[in-house]
Amino acid sequence: MRSCMMITLIVLLVCATLPAQTAPQQQPTPAAFDAQIASRLLLQLSEALQGHSQKQFLALFDLSKMKDGALFRQQTNSFFAQTESIRVHLNLVDTSVDGDKASIAVDAEMEAEPRNGGPTARRNERLNFVVATVGNHWEFVELQPRSFFSLP
Repeated sequence: MRSCMMITLIVLLVCATLPAQTAPQQQPTPAAFDAQIASRLLLQLSEALQGHSQKQFLALFDLSKMKDGALFRQQTNSFFAQTESIRVHLNLVDTSVDGDKASIAVDAEMEAEPRNGGPTARRNERLNFVVATVGNHWEFVELQPRSFFSLP
């Protein structure tokens, strides 16, 4: 009986010290792009703007894939530095998918209160976003017109 317990203990110790064999880790594939994903991205974008969080705003963009991404970052820095508060309403108009990229058309309304106490800047424009898969999620890789996010 004692030797049986000793053998069982040795087997358990050996099993515990052996490296676990696992299947190779694969990146989960992003969900197929649809209006629900577009709405979630737009909600995150509006929350970042209204929360005046430049970090959260820029995290939604893949600036390395964006044409003149560094310039867009500078424009965004200036916009957030010049505004005291931002109110925005984004209305999803259309989505389309082309392979691993998708387009989003949005009717956007924004009011931005400048830090210097000047008049409120108001914008009403149709924004066109391009989104692409980045790892296992979707990010903005283009936006037109970019001037929407600047003060006059």
